[in-house]
Amino acid sequence: MSYTRKFYAIAILMAMTSVVSAQTKEDYKVLRTALNKDVPALMKTKNVPGMAIVVFDKGEIIFKKGIGYANVAAKRPITEETGFNIGSISKLFTAWGVMKLVQDGRIDLDAPVEEYITRWKIPASEFDSKKVTIRALLSHTAGLSVHGYPGFNPRKKLPSLVESLNGDNGPVRADEPVELVLEPQSKFQYSGGGFTILQLMIEEVTGKPFAKYMEETVFRPLDLQHTSFVIDKHVLQHTASPYDENGDKIYLERFTATAAAGLHTTLEDMIKFTNAAFNGNPVLTQKTLAMMRKPDPITNGSYGLGYMNYKMGPITVQGHAGSNDGWESGFMMNYEEKSGVIMLTNGSLGKDVAIATLRQWAMWKAKASR
Repeated sequence: MSYTRKFYAIAILMAMTSVVSAQTKEDYKVLRTALNKDVPALMKTKNVPGMAIVVFDKGEIIFKKGIGYANVAAKRPITEETGFNIGSISKLFTAWGVMKLVQDGRIDLDAPVEEYITRWKIPASEFDSKKVTIRALLSHTAGLSVHGYPGFNPRKKLPSLVESLNGDNGPVRADEPVELVLEPQSKFQYSGGGFTILQLMIEEVTGKPFAKYMEETVFRPLDLQHTSFVIDKHVLQHTASPYDENGDKIYLERFTATAAAGLHTTLEDMIKFTNAAFNGNPVLTQKTLAMMRKPDPITNGSYGLGYMNYKMGPITVQGHAGSNDGWESGFMMNYEEKSGVIMLTNGSLGKDVAIATLRQWAMWKAKASR
């Protein structure tokens, strides 16, 4: 699981673009035609069976489509109601859950996280664990190890949260505990492990399982009816099947570290989530969301509180990328202009399709603004 470093490479291209609000209906037609032609062709080249995509412009949906198959053998098509694992985009939703606690005054954003947890402690080191604050965990500036997590075979028993934090993650990542490897608040160090600590913190502060808290506090108020950290019969009924680089079907991985990598959702719910941020919602205020999107200076402008930041000339696209075996996704929005792209795929090389599609959108924006 990774936050897909390749997305940073497109920042160079995007920095050369100039984006203004000058799109017309004819411009929209040009983009739709290009996407309808190029995306399926690239998916075939990369052995990506399916993709759900939506493009926003000035708060309106100008392109929305399910392309290819959720299940190749059954020829079940991708729709906006097809379920996808979204990898590290899970962190963005987890950040909403954390910031709800901050907004409600139940936790202090700048307090050491260890003030809120009792079941596990950060291993002793030469570094100052008191500087591992909620803010530092959300912005990946806490100096922690464990970049990403392996998924588990659904037939295998999952480790507990504490076991996972202690490094008991099976043969793929055996003996890789979450620990301090840098002085906290000194440098950007991407850590899925940090979000596992936040998962534990939410459980201890609320007295509820993480998935239940997120369902009650974030998903239900936003009317996200097909979004869940629990892989149950309801989720499996609607989900796509994941496929590897060769286009072969693989099993749907399960996660203990669900806050970092385990969320399942649909394009329909991602659209609702986007509109909730654009237009206001009952979970987080616009002031809180603006604070979350503001990059931490320590990250050199790349990461806020759960939100990644990508420079695009005079504007910034914010969101996250997600990557797990058989799944690749991208969620990139310009919140000032209410424009951007959401891409969900069920193939291990889906990131190549997503990056090319995002680049195509950026070039279209530049050309349409002339």
